[in-house]
Amino acid sequence: MKELIIILYKIDVGGLSRQQVDQQVTYIVKNFSLKEDEELKNNYIIREIFLPVTNISETDVKIIYPIPRYTTSPEINELVAEISNKIKEDPTNALKQQWERLVRELKLRKIENL
Repeated sequence: MKELIIILYKIDVGGLSRQQVDQQVTYIVKNFSLKEDEELKNNYIIREIFLPVTNISETDVKIIYPIPRYTTSPEINELVAEISNKIKEDPTNALKQQWERLVRELKLRKIENL
């Protein structure tokens, strides 16, 4: 039996034209959607909500269901920031690919253990 995952994408569209909003939403759906992720599709039903919103500071992604059972510590936030900076500085883009693979594996393990 497949389990359900609901993901909310809040997309900052403040100050954008209708065409720019359409382009941004299309870009996010194409590049960040997990709906077509083969590893997840086999075991999960993925529902994604793309919500264009104004008056927010930045785009935000949140898993609505299943409810996360953890809290993020300041140390984790610092580590993520440090890794993100290293990825931005990597001219080969190899770190980004490794990071994305690691994150996907961690997500799969987390989902499997819910």
